[in-house]
Amino acid sequence: MALAESAERSLDIQYYIWHNDEIGELFAAALLRAADRGVRVRLLLDDWGVYDADELLSTLEMHPNIDVRLFNPFRFRSLRKIETLLSFSRINRRMHNKSFIADNQITIVGGRNIGNEYFDAHDAVNFSDFDVLAIGPLVREVSDAFDRYWNSDIAVPVRDLISPPTDADLTNLRTDLSEHIREMTDSSYMKQVRQSDLVSSLKQGQVRLYWGDAHVIYDDPEKVVTSTQERDTHLITRLGPLLQDTDEELIIISPYFIPGKRGVAQFSKLTSKGIRVRVLTNSLASNDVGLVYAGYKPYIIPMLKAGVELYEAKPGTNITGNGKTDTDRIGSSSRSSLHTKLYVFDQEKIFVGSLNLDPRSTVLNTELGIVFTNKEFGELIAKEWQNRIRRTSYQLRLVGEPKASEEDDIFRLRWIEYTEDGIIEHKVEPYVGFWRRLGIDFLGFLPIESQL
Repeated sequence: MALAESAERSLDIQYYIWHNDEIGELFAAALLRAADRGVRVRLLLDDWGVYDADELLSTLEMHPNIDVRLFNPFRFRSLRKIETLLSFSRINRRMHNKSFIADNQITIVGGRNIGNEYFDAHDAVNFSDFDVLAIGPLVREVSDAFDRYWNSDIAVPVRDLISPPTDADLTNLRTDLSEHIREMTDSSYMKQVRQSDLVSSLKQGQVRLYWGDAHVIYDDPEKVVTSTQERDTHLITRLGPLLQDTDEELIIISPYFIPGKRGVAQFSKLTSKGIRVRVLTNSLASNDVGLVYAGYKPYIIPMLKAGVELYEAKPGTNITGNGKTDTDRIGSSSRSSLHTKLYVFDQEKIFVGSLNLDPRSTVLNTELGIVFTNKEFGELIAKEWQNRIRRTSYQLRLVGEPKASEEDDIFRLRWIEYTEDGIIEHKVEPYVGFWRRLGIDFLGFLPIESQL
């Protein structure tokens, strides 16, 4: 919001999801105000994630300074479910990128979308997320990536898809958004936002910057229309050298984590060299997509046997945010789900972006992220991990003894919970009912891993 309000020339905005809710309307109002000042606004959204915002987006584009394009769009707006069935191979491939660029001078890149749950404003579930704000030559790289997507044939102007509104609709939108802002201004949520550490830092000009080399890596937009076997331009391949150059430690935070047999083999290779590999993902209780947990579960024991340290986030805690528990977060009535995509190599090189370590991110969807080098920042993340991991997650362990033959190994899985009163050892997924666990076990038999 601060960048939108201070922009003088341009705003280039790319997101997977934009909900037509309280946060979405606040965002729309900020963009409209910027456009009124003469700022050129380009808004590129994946069509899968804006199913409830057609009217809002088409009305925004009535403004002469706002252009909206939808990536890989549905052609039949009122028949999306039918089109999904008839054109599944195309509709199944999405643009998962997230970036915000102001005046080609400053950018925000990370895992966060636009919606209540991404900014602690949802009543039920909020996401614990992580972004990087960057300045310098790196911003031009993010802008180049945006332009490549914007100019792709797969990005279609919203006016070619949705019946254009009238001038009266734009006037009515202004009125509605102004009323919405008035209602939000004195809300409990906005009062807590104004009192937050981040807002205080912005007002006082005390936002900490970490300096270092950085570059952007991203999937080519054509990824969604080419064979999944053509991986030369895939983002994940560009992380390969970072893995190969890792000497001591790898930290992975990924809300959706399905390593596959190939991933298990890669991590096993690292641990065999004495490299410490630590992974944090969502527990079944905190996971908002049960299917993903079903795809991840078969790899838990192989990962642990390979020497990987595996942790699962508790619901209602925040490993990567401001350190507060769910009871004193802004959205205090809701539980928290991990949504951060953060990888740290030797506490020095860091990747932050939209990439989950699962087949959907690595093979099907497009992703974008920043790789930067700063030892102080890398050590800070590792320190925060060390300080928080036990109270915000379950540690997974194996109980049992290996046999002479690997096929005869009998291991029992345990979820270790560290509390103020001592250690609790869970024999099944913690704080999840029998029927949900049974359903996840059933889903694990389905041959759908490539789609997760």
